Amino acid sequence: MQAMEQSKVIFNDRNGSRLEISASALTTMNRFRQAEPDQFEAGGILLGRLIDSTGDLVVDEATVPDKSDRRSRFNFFRSKRVAQQRINSAWRETNQTRNYLGEWHTHPEDCPTPSGHDVENWKRIVNKSKFEQEALVFVIVGRTTISAWSLRKGEQRPSQLQRIVGRKTAKKETE
Repeated sequence: MQAMEQSKVIFNDRNGSRLEISASALTTMNRFRQAEPDQFEAGGILLGRLIDSTGDLVVDEATVPDKSDRRSRFNFFRSKRVAQQRINSAWRETNQTRNYLGEWHTHPEDCPTPSGHDVENWKRIVNKSKFEQEALVFVIVGRTTISAWSLRKGEQRPSQLQRIVGRKTAKKETE
């Protein structure tokens, strides 16, 4: 199986804004891809910048799983306490410029899609979290593809973001 591309990726939201995931954040997430049958799901939070007047988001950091997270082949449960500590320290360390943008986790499938549990969890996170941007983003790292969704407060269904490939837009990355 080929390694996933390590340069930044960009997705378009339905409202015209963009989500850029930096190469370093991608490298972090790709380290936990479930390429082998014995690998557990992993995940973390997405931290980065809001680009004024555009609605664009730039993910600069994806955190790694903590020892207090619960992981199995088909589930990942993030420790709220540890994640909140990292969000608070990122905010302080960057003079209030690095924000909580959303969550990421892995799936043991080539082209990941959110499970019903994922969507319910995302709705809970969106409705309980405080954030400055219009929506939170949720990234799922599959064995060969990375996909992203956004969800706004009050919405019942996440919106899949369109991956930009070259000058064209594609729903899913192909390798």
